Amino acid sequence: MQSAEAEFETCSSCHTGERIDFLKPSSHPLVDGRMRCSDCHAPHGSSTPAALNAPTLNETCYACHAELRGPFLWEHPPAREDCANCHRPHGSSHAALLTQRTPFLCQQCHLAQFHPSTALSGTGLSGSTLPSGSTSLMGRDCMNCHAQVHGSNHPSGVGATR
Repeated sequence: MQSAEAEFETCSSCHTGERIDFLKPSSHPLVDGRMRCSDCHAPHGSSTPAALNAPTLNETCYACHAELRGPFLWEHPPAREDCANCHRPHGSSHAALLTQRTPFLCQQCHLAQFHPSTALSGTGLSGSTLPSGSTSLMGRDCMNCHAQVHGSNHPSGVGATR
């Protein structure tokens, strides 16, 4: 059996896109040998997409992240459907392997009149001369309040708040 580092070198010699992803600021710990490609993938093939060890991507992720499996009283459907709705499996330039940084990731689906969820951009920063200038982007993040984005059993309800 190869060491974790040797396995990573073997796999990434062909899978160069994944090698690049693992060198991004947020990635699974393959480069430092705390994880192996074969922890998620069957190197000699499988009947699943991407030669995963488990039947689905979510089941593969739950092998290490069991606390995110649920069942939860309050489910966040995109998290239940596919981890890749929000996370990149190998590496990302955004925290927690996210496909995009928050609040922009959240606002792809969540815009509502009853909540301060106006689409944010860099144009409304503090000091802006625009009448609609907003400080919402400064240090704000949906997860400041909605900490349980995968799902929750908390009595606060469907809002997935603390």
